[in-house]
Amino acid sequence: MRELFRKKHQLWLQMLYGAFALQEGKEYAILLDFARIEFRHLKWLAKLMIKEGLDFDWDREHIDIVHKFDRGVYETLVEVIDKVEREYGVAPLFDRMKRDEAYMRYKLEQFAKQDPKELTAFDKRLFYEGLEGESLQALVEFLFEESYKEYELIVTYFYAAMHTSSKELYSIFEDLIYESCFHLKSFALLQAKLGILALPRVVMREVYKFEDLENFLRNGIDEEIAAKEQCKALSQAVSDEELQKFFDFINYQEDYHIELMREALAHLQNS
Repeated sequence: MRELFRKKHQLWLQMLYGAFALQEGKEYAILLDFARIEFRHLKWLAKLMIKEGLDFDWDREHIDIVHKFDRGVYETLVEVIDKVEREYGVAPLFDRMKRDEAYMRYKLEQFAKQDPKELTAFDKRLFYEGLEGESLQALVEFLFEESYKEYELIVTYFYAAMHTSSKELYSIFEDLIYESCFHLKSFALLQAKLGILALPRVVMREVYKFEDLENFLRNGIDEEIAAKEQCKALSQAVSDEELQKFFDFINYQEDYHIELMREALAHLQNS
């Protein structure tokens, strides 16, 4: 099941970033829904593994998400689904996963039959109307740093949620996961618009397999405060009104993330 979890993790990422590469349209929305289903599969699989005395990790193989045309995205995802299917055993959960992915394969094969559309998410054009020089460079650096940070938070909160017996902590971690998924999507779509869409780097095991949850939360609060300052600085540095409003929006969301983490810390200290 560890190998299955690894392949499912990779499928989730490829489905997610396949959607981001498309950026918009019916196919984008459907792939994004499929990615959310795959993430739910990961949650159910992790619970089953822990119930059976196994653990999981977030290691992954090299994944190439770069395609010139959308057809390449669909055909690659079909191939990945076929590889994942070989890892399933016999259980109601695996039946559910196989049936979900049978439908996904059907839709992907239908999309692949359409006239191919050229993708711009990987063309490295580095153009955003109204931005240039230091402002553009600051945006690029922010997007790469924060995309990794949000991915790291997703896998870390996921791991912590799967290993806690506290319903209150589980609920807080689940909220933080949803928030980081939204931020990751937002930053990745900006990357795609700039032609620099890329997967976040692998998260090392020592990051999410921590021994001291209280210390992790304290450090996390400090990181969120630093992220707020980055958002504030970027909002002030860019001249584009839409980007300014977007980074102010993210900045204000970080305030509540900090409050949620403080609630989790207080719960630990009082339990």
